[in-house]
Amino acid sequence: SYKFVLFICLAVTLPLSQTLKLGQTPLSLGPPLGGVPCALGTWSWGNKLLYEYDSSTDDSSILASYDAARSSGINLFDTGDSYGTGKLQGNAERLLKLGYDNEPRSIFNLRPPPIFLSKIAVYPWLLTSAQYHESIMSSRSRLGIKNTSSGPSPKFVPSIHWSPDNYNPFQTGALYEALARCYEEGNCDGVGLSNLGADSLLRACEFFQSRSVPIACNQIQCSLVSDFENDVKPALEVGNEAGVTTLGYSPLGLGLLAGESERTSRGRLRGFVFNKISTSSTGDELLKTVGRIAERKGCTESQVGLNWVKRKG
Repeated sequence: SYKFVLFICLAVTLPLSQTLKLGQTPLSLGPPLGGVPCALGTWSWGNKLLYEYDSSTDDSSILASYDAARSSGINLFDTGDSYGTGKLQGNAERLLKLGYDNEPRSIFNLRPPPIFLSKIAVYPWLLTSAQYHESIMSSRSRLGIKNTSSGPSPKFVPSIHWSPDNYNPFQTGALYEALARCYEEGNCDGVGLSNLGADSLLRACEFFQSRSVPIACNQIQCSLVSDFENDVKPALEVGNEAGVTTLGYSPLGLGLLAGESERTSRGRLRGFVFNKISTSSTGDELLKTVGRIAERKGCTESQVGLNWVKRKG
């Protein structure tokens, strides 16, 4: 349950020696795996509702995933302050810090520095830019980010988690102001966006351009079970024009396209979603088609799903 969640960042295959610039920032992703730029997501590293996370049994495999990712050249890690709530608030961020702290310093200079992309939850009780700035700096602290003068440190890119435009647009301005302030203070290496459609992305680009703040990426759910034409493609086109990298998250549909089912999944909510999709006529036919393609190509169903996302850009 804690294997890599890969975000496909580019539609074309890159030479193994080539890196991908992360949006408008000077940061670069590590050498692509098999020519595909990837990142490691940490949604399951503290989430009880979807993944039934249990620290006593899961932390060792989580840290092993971090080590394997770094050994493979991956240096972009997506996380969030709500990846773990209540007593587990910020749990994924703390595990990332632990993974980084455990890296052998003898090989640290041989690897690209990790980039911790942390999404800040837009809770309804957070109304001012000062409150969001405090949330950003708390995330930065949990991740163990240091000033460059204090020695080597991961790169830090705070991000919005979702847009409040449709229910409390006042929060959008407060959060954007806090992100811009964080960059202007030298506390981050750029800012991130998440779950923004084309119109919201355009407005965000205008705001951050006016403050000379580089945008790293916009994250959008993208898989064979998502609506690419309506939910992904318009924002992808805007991002490409603005020089903002689009990250497709959950490319395996929370695990459904990796062969998981209601019976085998950890987490009742995921099981409910899997059942709803797989028992519908379109979902059933999709999963059967993916299985036939995998069998014909001699690959896994996961590889079919990831390749589809890759080719969508």
